[in-house]
Amino acid sequence: MQEDRIRRAAEIAYAALILAAAAATLRDAWVLPPAPYDPLGPGAFPAWVSYGLIALAAAMLARLALGRKLGRSAQSLVLGLDGVAAHALKPHVAALTLLLGFAYAAALSFRGVPFLPVTAAYLFLAGAVLGPIERRRLAAVAAFAAAAALALDLLFRAVFQLDLT
Repeated sequence: MQEDRIRRAAEIAYAALILAAAAATLRDAWVLPPAPYDPLGPGAFPAWVSYGLIALAAAMLARLALGRKLGRSAQSLVLGLDGVAAHALKPHVAALTLLLGFAYAAALSFRGVPFLPVTAAYLFLAGAVLGPIERRRLAAVAAFAAAAALALDLLFRAVFQLDLT
């Protein structure tokens, strides 16, 4: 009973933290000055992301208000796993992943911090946190992080004509 209350409080706190982050981002997006080259302005994308986060947090809170739990399902989405012991919930992994996201956003907000290495480091650390720490797996995560950071850098430079350095 006590464990259920703690889990419920943690789920509510997590949704509230998502709402707070979305509200802060939305507030900052609204005060950005208009750009002469972009009819939507520089705050459009952060505002849209904030609206999505607010909708997802509201859905989480609605599920909790209806007495449902987050992160649990009655059936497995993977064929052949029905009846297998449930995957252990790890709230510390969720909290650490969220903190990594905040640290990544904070690092990118400083002028002169290059996009490519910060993105590669973030993707590697997030991948390391989300799975078991094994040498072979970490090598694959490092390769993915480097390739994804390069692909994102190329996408922003070549397609969107936006230099993120």
